[in-house]
Amino acid sequence: MKVGVNCKWNWIVEEEAIGKLRKAGVKAVEISYKEKKKIPKDKMEFLKSLGFDYSVHAPYENIKLKAFPWPRYSKKCIKEIENCLEDAIELGASHFVVHGGTFFRGYYRFKNLIGKDYGLKFSLNRFIKNFETIFKRANDNGINVVVENLYPCFICGRAFDIKYIQEKLPFVGFCLDFAHSEIYNLTDDLMKLRIDHVHISDNNKREDQHLRFGDGIINFNVLLSRLNKLNYDGKIIIECNSLEDGIYSFKRLNKKLYK
Repeated sequence: MKVGVNCKWNWIVEEEAIGKLRKAGVKAVEISYKEKKKIPKDKMEFLKSLGFDYSVHAPYENIKLKAFPWPRYSKKCIKEIENCLEDAIELGASHFVVHGGTFFRGYYRFKNLIGKDYGLKFSLNRFIKNFETIFKRANDNGINVVVENLYPCFICGRAFDIKYIQEKLPFVGFCLDFAHSEIYNLTDDLMKLRIDHVHISDNNKREDQHLRFGDGIINFNVLLSRLNKLNYDGKIIIECNSLEDGIYSFKRLNKKLYK
């Protein structure tokens, strides 16, 4: 297993941040986006020169399935993901992490009214239709597209969602986010899937707090042991609220893995 740290791209271009990452021995970095625009060319060239093993987390705040005038993801949202993929290709990223986003407004009111999950497959099909071309472009460029598990009130909030997408797009992988799965007791179901990428942060099992490794109540001894039994040898990316917390967690997790 290779442990890495999640960073906003504008964090990592600072000399002080680079020094901290180097000193801690971090070699894998997952770039995520505070802004929704492409990384400026000069900053991109600098990031490439650093020699980190990159993965990229696509923007997710605007990923929403809209109901009108017809069910679809907005052009703005799709363009953000396209721009992010172009950055991932240029960085030579190993993985491209995506969220499924929110259901269209009124989905749960309708679902509760009729007592059936009538729109789930429909919503998943819209997700596939809107992003299939982008995902294929990533795959054609040697980048592993991985869909991350979210909360049950989101698209990709169940093991079923991940399996359904993979039936339609077999090259799409799965990013297991333990912080999300532990809040809703979904870890057992999700660990039955093939795991291609892992996100870790700690919490109180009620909120997604992005705490430092060991500062919450998630039992990582058990979870890491289960990953070992599955012979998982991919990346584990730490997602904390600050670079300092990420590096602190990087050290603690490595100590736990290689003691």
